[in-house]
Amino acid sequence: MQNLFSGRTWNYWKIRLLVFFSVVGPGIITGTADNDAGGVATYSIAGAHFGYRMLWILILITFMLYVTQEMGMRLGVVTGKGLADLIREKFGLRFAVLLILLVFIANFSNILADVAGVASVSDIYHIPRIIFVPIFSILVWYVILKGSFNFVQNIFLTSCILFFCYIINGFLAKPDISAMLQGSFVPSLPMNREFIFTATALIGTTLTVWGQFFVQSYFVDKGIDKKHIKSARLDVLFGAFWTDFVAYFIIISCAATLFVKGIRIENAVDAALALGPLLGEFAKHLFAWGLLNASLLGVCVISMGTAYAITEVLGTERKVNATFKEAPLFYFIIGFCIFFCTLLVLIPNLPMIFILTASQALNTMILPFIFYVMLKLINDKKLMGNNVNGPVFNIIAWVTIASFTMISFLMLYLTFSGQ
Repeated sequence: MQNLFSGRTWNYWKIRLLVFFSVVGPGIITGTADNDAGGVATYSIAGAHFGYRMLWILILITFMLYVTQEMGMRLGVVTGKGLADLIREKFGLRFAVLLILLVFIANFSNILADVAGVASVSDIYHIPRIIFVPIFSILVWYVILKGSFNFVQNIFLTSCILFFCYIINGFLAKPDISAMLQGSFVPSLPMNREFIFTATALIGTTLTVWGQFFVQSYFVDKGIDKKHIKSARLDVLFGAFWTDFVAYFIIISCAATLFVKGIRIENAVDAALALGPLLGEFAKHLFAWGLLNASLLGVCVISMGTAYAITEVLGTERKVNATFKEAPLFYFIIGFCIFFCTLLVLIPNLPMIFILTASQALNTMILPFIFYVMLKLINDKKLMGNNVNGPVFNIIAWVTIASFTMISFLMLYLTFSGQ
C-alpha cells in the first residue's frame, strides 16, 4: 500500500514537472534580460560606490518585478492576446499608437545601450568595433529569423545559464559575510543625492516598459493554456528570483573588491578592467563574457518585445515560428532595431551617457501609464472572468505602482535639477 502510494506520488510530481518544463521560458527569459548591459553597469556601480548597503533593495525589486510580470502573464494566458492588442481593443487605436510610439523610443534607446555593451567587450579585448559588433548583430538577427520558436527559446535559456559567470565572480571576491548579511537584511537609506539616484536606478533597470510587453506576448506566442497558469506563475516567480540573485552577486563582487579599495567606476567595462588586477585575469574574463552575454540577450529580447508591441497594435502576424514572408513587418522591426543601433555604435564619441539617461527618464514616465492600463484590464470581469485580481493582490499591485512612480519621479527630479 505504501509503495503504491509512493508510486502515485512520484507519478503526480513527474507529471507536474513535465507540465512545468513545457511552460517554462517566458518568465525566466524576461527576468534575466533585465540584467542587460545597463543593468550590469548599474549593479556594478552600486557595489563599487556603496558596498553592500543596497542589497536589501533587491528583495523589494524582486517582489515588485514578480507582481507586475505575473499580471502580464495572466493577461496573456487568459485572453490569448498581447498587451498592445488589448490596449488597442479597450482604449482605442489612437491611444494605442501614441503609447506604442513612446514605447518604441524607450525600447530603441535600450537596444542601443545593449549594442554598446557588445562594443564595450570589443574594447576590453582591443578588437576593432567595426569587426566585432556587426558579427554579433548579424548572428542575433539570423538566429531569430531562421530559428523555430523552440530553438530561439533554447538559445535564450542557455544564455540565462551563462549568467553564472557573475555568481562565480562573487565567490572569487570572498565578500565580508557579516557586512553582506547586514546589507541584505538591515535597510539603509542615507539621504544623499548619489545614493538615492543609484537606488532608484536599481528599480528602473529592472521594471521596464519593454518587459511588460514582451512577457505577455511571449506567453501568448508559446501557446500556454489557462489550465497551466499555476506553472506559468512559477516560471515568473523563478525568473524574478533568478534576475536579482545574479544582480546580488554582481553587487557583492564589486563591493568586495572595488569598494574596499576606494575604486570608483562609471560603467561595466570599468568594473571588468578593475577586477583583473584584484582577482586575476580569469575574473576579468568572466565579467567581460557575462557582459557580452547580457548585452546579446538584451538585444534579442528587447528587439522582439518592440516588434511584438508594434505588430499587435497594427493587427499583423508576429509569431517567431512564422517565416519572413509570413511576418515581414515583425522581422523587419527586429532587423531595423539591431542594425541601425549597430551603425550608431560605430559612430565615434556617441553620447551614450545622455542616451542612457534619456531612456531611463522616458521609461519612468511611461511605466505608470502602462501599469494603470494593466490594472484596468486585469480587473475587467468580462475580459478575465475568475482570473481578475483579488482585493489583496490589487492592494499589493497599487502599492507597488505607487512606490515605483514616486521613486521614479524622484529620480527624474534629481537628474534634471542638478542638486
